[in-house]
Amino acid sequence: MVSVGEANLKTWRGGWDPQAFEDIDLIDCLERRAGTSPEDLLYIELMDGTNESARLTARELRDRASDVAGELADAGVRPGDVVLLIASPPIEFLIGLLGCMWAGVIAAPISFPRRAEHLESRLEPVRANAGAVAILAGTPQGPDETAILELLAGGALPVASIPDAPRRDLVAPQAERDIAYLQYTSGSTSDPRGVVVGQDNLMANLAVCDALLDFDQGDVNVSWCPLTHDMGLIMGALPSIPFGMMSVLMPPAAFIRRPLTWLRAMDRYRGTHGYSPNFGYDLCVSRSTEEERAALDLSSVRTLINGAEPVRPTTRDAFLGAFAVSGLAPTAHAPGYGLAESSVLVSAAAAGSHGSVVRLDAAALEMNEVVVRDGDDAGIRVLCADGVPGPGYDIRIVDPDTSMELPVGRVGELWVRGPSVCRGYWRRDSDHIFGAHLVDDDAGPYLRTGDLGFLYEGEIVICGRAKDLIVIRGRNIHPQDVELTAEFAHPAVHSGGTAAFAVTDDQGVESIAMLLEVSGEPDELDVLTAVSGAVLRDFELHVLDVLLVKPYSVPKTSSGKKQRGAAREIWREARRGPKVSVGASPVPRPRTGPSSG
Repeated sequence: MVSVGEANLKTWRGGWDPQAFEDIDLIDCLERRAGTSPEDLLYIELMDGTNESARLTARELRDRASDVAGELADAGVRPGDVVLLIASPPIEFLIGLLGCMWAGVIAAPISFPRRAEHLESRLEPVRANAGAVAILAGTPQGPDETAILELLAGGALPVASIPDAPRRDLVAPQAERDIAYLQYTSGSTSDPRGVVVGQDNLMANLAVCDALLDFDQGDVNVSWCPLTHDMGLIMGALPSIPFGMMSVLMPPAAFIRRPLTWLRAMDRYRGTHGYSPNFGYDLCVSRSTEEERAALDLSSVRTLINGAEPVRPTTRDAFLGAFAVSGLAPTAHAPGYGLAESSVLVSAAAAGSHGSVVRLDAAALEMNEVVVRDGDDAGIRVLCADGVPGPGYDIRIVDPDTSMELPVGRVGELWVRGPSVCRGYWRRDSDHIFGAHLVDDDAGPYLRTGDLGFLYEGEIVICGRAKDLIVIRGRNIHPQDVELTAEFAHPAVHSGGTAAFAVTDDQGVESIAMLLEVSGEPDELDVLTAVSGAVLRDFELHVLDVLLVKPYSVPKTSSGKKQRGAAREIWREARRGPKVSVGASPVPRPRTGPSSG
């Protein structure tokens, strides 16, 4: 057993030892930090993205977590019970989470529903699935969150008003804090799925983050990603506890309002690491000027992880090009791949590398074959590789229908095994997802990720989600390829604001429909003609219909993943009645659906 005094995950770099930290957890690390370096500054909070709203040292986090644990005990919450942790100011959220861990209580983090009328459809299904006996909530931000807290049956324990008390010896035995928390997967609403993240999974994945992202004492995380999401929590916030680094945290709303606040905070606090899906990097470019970029000093930045969707080379090149004037290193952008079911991080581009790209024959890719080609013509699909898997991972490319491992050069489903892989979904039969075995040699169990991709020179390359795959006349069309074509087809179409999905016309013919976010009031006929013509040219596919919507109307999860199934439902609702083909001879029509607001 490794003692708490040796609980510095830097020793992972000396070689992979899967048993080295199985007997310690995040509370052990916090107690060590608070005991040996109590005044170490762990967190700075910027609620508006600019001004400091709170600071938190190691001692303060330990003491406030102890207060929360005591309050939960006084309220009759027992070790092993589940408590909903509603998204709150970042520091209050972390105090609540660590307080639950301290007491052996299982936290189930969840975002505030956007409006009170969504309470029943968004929050209540998660509460019912989790079997939550209480609610911990942070200070509400605005009248909508205040109204939601007032409507909650049985009320909620407010983190901010839990009184300071003499430190209690309430640390639950490790057997009672075996589960770190429940990570409800992005977009969970009426069919919630809570990933059971064990303390062993969490510690193993923090070690993977350390190995791939090269954390060091004195490093500074600057993150706007929500703490209710795996990337924002495990990569953006929790490394401060074991690694001796500081995290500067702002809520997503502050970033969305003014994207440059993220990079200004990088400059101000000499940030070294940051995280965002594709759209965040696009926003930083589109909503900044050359003068604003020149005023920034981003020379301290070593790694900016781009995750959540297949990473676009155009996003990488535009971002690195735009902020070169800020002193941003050309190697700072780092594609990565991960998922909640494996805690978070699986792979990332090597430190000091902006990641490699793979140019593939498009026709071969549609037949699940990997054929590397040179050039940039219309018959080429360019994909960013997502780096090498972290230590301890076993990655297989598998035929999802037969469970047979595929040879090199074939696209299949990624199957993952390793200590970061979680235990399953809370209160659900999930053996078919977390307990897969290869039929060839019965190797396993593996996690079926649902992501399609391949391995190229040791790196993971993601093509798309199996459930989003568009299959037309035996061709496998990845929707993000069609979406990228649409975004370049007309200047009014938003980057990252498109969603393509399979539909059938009134005669049962397979085709594609799309939601497109557009700026201003473009001529609809021009947009439809440009997009349908571009898709026909690049893919020889007929676009059945295009629905124009306002910016930020395409449904996305908290991590920026497009919800193409939800986009299809928006399209269906807007297009009830006769379908009019626009692929060959576009017909103008008034905007309908969510954009007509």
